[in-house]
Amino acid sequence: MERGEGSTKIAGVDVGKRRLDAAVHGLEDELAVENTTAGVGELIAWLRARKVGRVGLEATGGYERLVRTALEQAGFEVVVHQPLEVRLFAKLKRRRAKNDRLDARLIAAATVQVDAVRAARDRRLVELAERLTAYELITDKVADLKTFLESVALKDVTVTIGASLRSLERTKAKLAAEILARIKAFPDLLARFRLLLSLPGVGPIVAATLVIRMPELGAMRRGQAASLIGVAPFDRDSGQWKGLRFIQGGRSRPRRMLYLAALQARRCSPSLKAFADNLAARGKPKKLIIVAVMRKLAEAANLILRRGQPWLKQATT
Repeated sequence: MERGEGSTKIAGVDVGKRRLDAAVHGLEDELAVENTTAGVGELIAWLRARKVGRVGLEATGGYERLVRTALEQAGFEVVVHQPLEVRLFAKLKRRRAKNDRLDARLIAAATVQVDAVRAARDRRLVELAERLTAYELITDKVADLKTFLESVALKDVTVTIGASLRSLERTKAKLAAEILARIKAFPDLLARFRLLLSLPGVGPIVAATLVIRMPELGAMRRGQAASLIGVAPFDRDSGQWKGLRFIQGGRSRPRRMLYLAALQARRCSPSLKAFADNLAARGKPKKLIIVAVMRKLAEAANLILRRGQPWLKQATT
């Protein structure tokens, strides 16, 4: 059965800070409600009355959380599009007019084109992801303040910034401890965490990041993990660009952590060090070498989780 043509229909919801605009692909009627618990309840009833099974949303920096969670709990299949996906789809369809009502129809049309059914989120990972985001933001803030302190000459400013730094460091440590404690409270998440810790260069925070932000690991085919995280090379053979490969897209936050793991793995893993040294001997640039090690780690993570067996030091994946 083609999506949107049978009894199960597809809708799009344009999410704003205060309002939700909904449209069903192939139908004329529309709905606008407040982005509140009551409004979401009205939206769900409206969707059910129209036999909607799949709902597309656009990520809006957190404003979509309430409606997404409610829709998933109500049994709808929810597809969350990145803003760039919707913009490119609109460009492909040559749609230039823009308002909330038209955006809802555009999102519905884009959702029709999604072939793969996306699994509902694990609510445990949603909470953990929010804590991890806080940890990441504070980590960035700490780094910025430390850099700023290097150029500060005024003693009173140094004292004030130093106090803020110590407070942020305590909050960062507390968040890290909470994240790890929550992962260890669930046997299935703990099992994944321990397997990922067996990988060279992967410490507790990197392993936790992969558990939380890469739940698909262990269920993908060869090459898919590297592509999902954004370290798979893609062809761009056109005109004078021949034989060059580029990486693009993917999940930036776990990729950041994987980069740190790759730097460590290149030093501590004999097999990955030999792999990296071989690339260096062939004249490959340093950035390419690290990305290649990251790709190895991403694929190794998928492999050990699929097999349920830890990484072996002598393995070369």
